[in-house]
Amino acid sequence: MKSLQGLPTLISASVGAPGKARNLPADVQCVQYLFNLIIPKLGFPLAENGKCDGQLVQCISQYQFRYLKYAHPDGVIDPTGRTFNSLIEEAVKVPVKPHPTLRIPTFLNVFGNTSSDMVQATVNHYLDRMRAMIEAERRNRQMMLQATCDGGTTLTDTDFQNAATQLGNGISVNIIKAFATVESGGRSGFGPAKLPVIAFEGHHFRKYTHHKYDQTHPLLSYPYVKKAGPQWKANNKDQTKAWETMATAFALDQEAALKSASWGMFQIMGSNFTACGYKTVFEFVVAMKINAGQQLKAFLGFCSQSPALVKAMKNKDYAAMALNYNGKDYGDYDQRIKKAYEALEGKK
Repeated sequence: MKSLQGLPTLISASVGAPGKARNLPADVQCVQYLFNLIIPKLGFPLAENGKCDGQLVQCISQYQFRYLKYAHPDGVIDPTGRTFNSLIEEAVKVPVKPHPTLRIPTFLNVFGNTSSDMVQATVNHYLDRMRAMIEAERRNRQMMLQATCDGGTTLTDTDFQNAATQLGNGISVNIIKAFATVESGGRSGFGPAKLPVIAFEGHHFRKYTHHKYDQTHPLLSYPYVKKAGPQWKANNKDQTKAWETMATAFALDQEAALKSASWGMFQIMGSNFTACGYKTVFEFVVAMKINAGQQLKAFLGFCSQSPALVKAMKNKDYAAMALNYNGKDYGDYDQRIKKAYEALEGKK
C-alpha cells in the first residue's frame, strides 16, 4: 500500500507480543480499533483500552495465519509491515464517519492523549483520506484508459514535409517516414480502441520502481536480457494486452508505468518526455493520446535535442540513426531503417 503524503503515521512503533513489540498505549488502542472495525472477520470485539493482552496477541496471530497465510505468525504488527497495511486495506472498506467535534492531532503519541474518542477520530480521518486517495487513483486509471483521440490517427504527406522543413539540415521527408514505418508500420499511431500504439518495457519499469515488484509481478518487472524477450512478447502480443499490462503497472506506480512504455507512431519512450518538450510524463501521454500530429511533434522535439541523430538523418548514416534513436542494442534497426527508406524512395 502506498503511503499517504501529508498524513501522519497511525502507529509509531510495533504492537503485539510482549518482548517483541513496544506496545505504546496509543498504538495499541489504534490497532484494537482497527480490528474492531473489521470484526466480522474475527468474530469477537476487543477492549479499546491501550493495553496489549493475550487476546490482542491471539487476534493478531489469528489474522496473520488465516488471512495473510503466515506459516509461522509472530503476533506482531509493525508500522509499515504487511499486517498493518492489510488491516488498513480492510478497514478502508468499512464506512465510518469522522468524529464531528474532535480536533485531529498530528501524531497520537505527541499529545499523549489515548482517549477512545480521540484515537477513533484520528483513525477515521486517516481512513477517509485513504479512501479519497484510492478514489483519485481509480479516476486517474480510468482517464488513462479512456480514448481521447480527436480522430487524427494518421499523417499526411504535407505533415511529413512540414516536419522535414522544421528539422532542416536537408533531411529527407522519406527518412522521417522511414522511422514511422519501422516503428509502427507508418499507417497510424493508434490501435483499434483509438488509444496510442504502445509497447511496455518491463526492464524499464524495474529500474524506475527499484526492483520493488520483481517477486510479486515478474512479468512487469524483470531484468533486461535481450530485445523482445518472453516477458516482452507476453505483455505486448497485441494492443489489447499491451494496455492491460499498462493498466496493471499503472495501478502499482503511475509515473513509472508511463515512463516504461514507448508511445505512438514513432514509439518514443515515456522516459524521454523532457527531450520531447513536456514538463511531465503525464503531459506527454495526454498529448500522445490526442492525435498523430502530437506524436509527430514529440518526435521532432526528441530529434531536435539530439544533434548526433539529426546529423545521422542528414547523412543517411543508418547505424548512427539506430544508435541515437534506439540505443546500443539496436539489433538490425539500421538495416530496417535503410530498407524502409529505399522502399519509399522507390515509390517516387
